[in-house]
Amino acid sequence: MDIIRITSFLMVATFFGLWLSVYLPLELELLLSFLLIGTFGILHGANDIGVLTTYFQKRGAKIAKTGMTLLYIVMIASICIVFYFFPTIALVLFILFSSYHFGEQHWNASLTGNLKGKPLFYILYGGLILFMLFYAHRVQVVQIVSDITGQDVPTWVIGQLFLGVGIATSLYFLYYAFAGLNSYTILLELFLLGVFYVVFNTASLLLAFCIYFVIWHSIPSLLDQMKFLYGDVSWKSFYRYFKSSFVYWLASLVGTFVLYLLLRNAEEFMVPGLICFLASITVPHVLVMTKIEEFLKAHPETDVGGNAQ
Repeated sequence: MDIIRITSFLMVATFFGLWLSVYLPLELELLLSFLLIGTFGILHGANDIGVLTTYFQKRGAKIAKTGMTLLYIVMIASICIVFYFFPTIALVLFILFSSYHFGEQHWNASLTGNLKGKPLFYILYGGLILFMLFYAHRVQVVQIVSDITGQDVPTWVIGQLFLGVGIATSLYFLYYAFAGLNSYTILLELFLLGVFYVVFNTASLLLAFCIYFVIWHSIPSLLDQMKFLYGDVSWKSFYRYFKSSFVYWLASLVGTFVLYLLLRNAEEFMVPGLICFLASITVPHVLVMTKIEEFLKAHPETDVGGNAQ
């Protein structure tokens, strides 16, 4: 499966999602969003235990899967506790971790060589995606922040952060262009940012997030993980991946469905509840995938092109 075919598929899926956002009523958008998160969204992180175990085996270390699972559960529980007692700090850390994770997944395969400042660029690019989304729905976002943290944030703060991250990311684009990054890659990324801007300003907050999260993050991440675990990307590899992660995926899916049933008639709590749920599984997943991206970068013969470009 070559990179052009992957990119073409992601683009078609994005425009299909955009078309649905125009015609679907809000209730169906919410249901579709939970279905997307419950399937590909959760699935791309459901095999973290197996991926991490394989990573250590490739490094010559033997770690029991049971111990890894317990450690993973403790990390998730700890994040939930932090969100409960220190919601502001937890929310800021969640945004930073998510920004880095989105940026790393999207750019890791393209930024080869000795380019400087890649970790900061990952945070800035991922932050640009998030704050573009936040700015498009700034009134709803500040209400969600208030619901989670109890802090009132003026909407202009969202705009200033979006502007600041956008300028910083643009400067990085210029630096990487002069440093020799493929001009086609930069032009494609600028085009994609334009597409994301249209999607974010057309779809509801939750569906807009899901279109990016599932199509441009979760699916490419699944491809990377299949290549790492099984050496290729195929329906057979997908079946093996799904089979090995089924129990974890099913448990997460049931949790997501229960969350939807509890909050479907309380829209003001649905997105905050989903954010807290995603935060609890994001941080350990980011730590796992950082190791995997490092391995794929060091062994390019097993890489499928993490950002699907």
